[in-house]
Amino acid sequence: MQKFHSLVIKEISKATPKAYSLVFYIPSEMRKSFVFKSGQYITIKHSIDDKEIRRCYSISSVPSKTDTFEIIVKCVQGGVFSQYVEQKLKIGDTLEIAEPEGNFYYEETAGSSKNFVAVAAGSGITPIFSIIQSILTHSNDNIVLFYGNKSVEQTIFHNEILELSENFGNRFKIIRFYTEENIDGHHFGRINQKVILDTLLKNHIDLSNIEKFYVCGPEDLISSTTSSFLSQNIKKENILHELFYSQQSPEQIINSSSIIAGETVVKLILDGDESMIKVNKNVLLLDSILDAGFDIPYSCQNAICSACLCMLTKGQVNMVKNEVLSEEEIRDGKIVVCQSYPVSDEIELNYDKI
Repeated sequence: MQKFHSLVIKEISKATPKAYSLVFYIPSEMRKSFVFKSGQYITIKHSIDDKEIRRCYSISSVPSKTDTFEIIVKCVQGGVFSQYVEQKLKIGDTLEIAEPEGNFYYEETAGSSKNFVAVAAGSGITPIFSIIQSILTHSNDNIVLFYGNKSVEQTIFHNEILELSENFGNRFKIIRFYTEENIDGHHFGRINQKVILDTLLKNHIDLSNIEKFYVCGPEDLISSTTSSFLSQNIKKENILHELFYSQQSPEQIINSSSIIAGETVVKLILDGDESMIKVNKNVLLLDSILDAGFDIPYSCQNAICSACLCMLTKGQVNMVKNEVLSEEEIRDGKIVVCQSYPVSDEIELNYDKI
C-alpha cells in the first residue's frame, strides 16, 4: 500500500525555461521510508482548489544522497499540478509524498564491468539521469545514452550530462538528437533506430552482451525502440521501459466503448479487512472503489505507473489498457484497476497479496 509522508521543499530552481527542479528534505526519522533504487518514482498527493490530485515523478538524484531527493516537474499546457508549481509553490512548502516504487531501476552488478544502453526523450531523462549517475559513480559499468530534445535550451540536465561525459571518458558516451536545432556533431530530427544500432556496432558493443536497455519517453519512442532491439534478438526481459505519456489506441477505445451494463459485487481485501461493494460494470474499478470511500493506492490513472496494482483472485475484468504489466504478471492475476472494468457478476480484488 502507498504510504504518504509530509516532506518540506528545500530547493526550487529552473532546470529549463519550462521545467522545475524540486528538492525535498528527508528528516532522519523518515530516511528508511525513502530508500530507493535509481530509476524509481514517487507519487505526490496535494489538494488544489479543494480537489485532490496525484502525480507521479521519477527521482533524478541518486540513492546515496539520503537526506534529500530531486524530481523534475515539466510545465505542460493545462497541467494542474505543473502550473501550481510554476505559479504558487515555494521553498518551505510541504507536500504529501508516497514512498518510492517502480520496476524501472538499476541494480549494481557484480564481477567484471557490464555495458548498458539508455534511450531518453525530453523529460524521459529524469529516471535515466539517476541511473547514469549510479552506474558511473558506484560501479565499473559502462553506459551509452541516446538523448533527444527540441533544442539545447530545452534539454534537462544538459550541463550535468556534459560534465559526466568529461569526467568519465570512455565509460559514458552520449549521442544527441535535436528536432528544432541543426547542430554540428549532433543528429537533426527525432531519435533514429538505425543510428542507435549503427553507433553501438561502430563502438564494437556486442548487443548480446548488453546487461540492460533502458528506454524512457513517449509511447512511440518506446514502441519503436523496443521493436528495434527485439529484431536484434535481444531478450525482452532485458529491455526496461518507463512510459511518460500514453494515448488510447483505436482498439482500446473500442474495448472501452463495448462495456456491458449491469452491476458487479466486489469483494475488496485491503489491509487485512474484507469489504463488499456493488459497482457498475460501465465504470472503471478505480473510480467506483474511490467513490465508495476506500483509500486504495493510485497515481497516474493511465496504466503507466503500476501504483494501483492489485490481484484479481476471482472473476473477470476487461483491462482496456496496460503499459506496465508483463504477460506473466497478467497470467498470475495482476491487474491495474485504473483501466479495468468489471465483467463477471462477482469479482475479488486482493491488495494484500501484492
